[in-house]
Amino acid sequence: MKQLGKLSSAIVLLLVSIGCTTRIGPGMVGIEVDQSGSQRGVQDVVLKTGRVWYNPYSTSIIEYPTYMQSVTWTADTKEGNPVNEEITFNTKDSMTVRGDFNLSYTLLADKVPAFYIKFRNDDLQAFNNGFLHSVARTCINDTAGSYNIEQIMGDNGPWLKDSQKCLDQKLDQYGVKIEQFGIIGSPRPPDSVIQSINMKVQATQLALQKQNEVAQAEADAKKRVAEADGDAQAQVARAKGEAEANRIKSSSIDDKLIQWYRLTNTHDMIWRWDGHRPNVEAGSGAGLLLQVPQQ
Repeated sequence: MKQLGKLSSAIVLLLVSIGCTTRIGPGMVGIEVDQSGSQRGVQDVVLKTGRVWYNPYSTSIIEYPTYMQSVTWTADTKEGNPVNEEITFNTKDSMTVRGDFNLSYTLLADKVPAFYIKFRNDDLQAFNNGFLHSVARTCINDTAGSYNIEQIMGDNGPWLKDSQKCLDQKLDQYGVKIEQFGIIGSPRPPDSVIQSINMKVQATQLALQKQNEVAQAEADAKKRVAEADGDAQAQVARAKGEAEANRIKSSSIDDKLIQWYRLTNTHDMIWRWDGHRPNVEAGSGAGLLLQVPQQ
């Protein structure tokens, strides 16, 4: 009987021990909340991964993930929550714009107790679609008021950077660290604004095209002028060369040279003569010679 009693006590002790422990999984942290006693409330010590002993009658263990969380707020009911969660904001030039946004964040382990004290809930989905959505909407609208519609629709990197900075400032005290923030697709202003922007872009492109055409025409004209100048300079150079050549030739002509040319021409005529008197002769009294047939 004594052995049976000891066995029963051991079983009871084992069951109590099992009921007084819990396991913190990987990528999670836990906080201990005392429900009674002089130390009741949230304990500052964060419980890390592993098995934790606690008193289930007066203490609760609440777990929070420390791995990255992703949130999407969009008008598409098939993405994120099955409701329209797009965010509407106003620009510097009083344009109302709608947009879809995504955000990623992590909970800092050492600030999880402060997060619990603020929200009293370990349901991050409720936090994402409630407080976080509200803060994001406020930051997006406040920062968009410093940018006009063309900046929002064009290179909106500075605006998104300002929005993320605003989120960091508002969420840091709760241990929420923004890892990534951005807009999905393009912002959606009124249709009339899109048409105006497109017309302005087209006008700008047409003006650039005309400027390019003018620049090309000027370049072609300069090319033709350069070619004409080149031809004129070449002709002047050739004329100067010919004139110089003629000057040199004329300066070398004298009576002896002329006599030599005459002798050379006479010599050539003699060598080319076929022995017959020519039909036409030049000089005084020269005329057409007719061959009179002999009787």
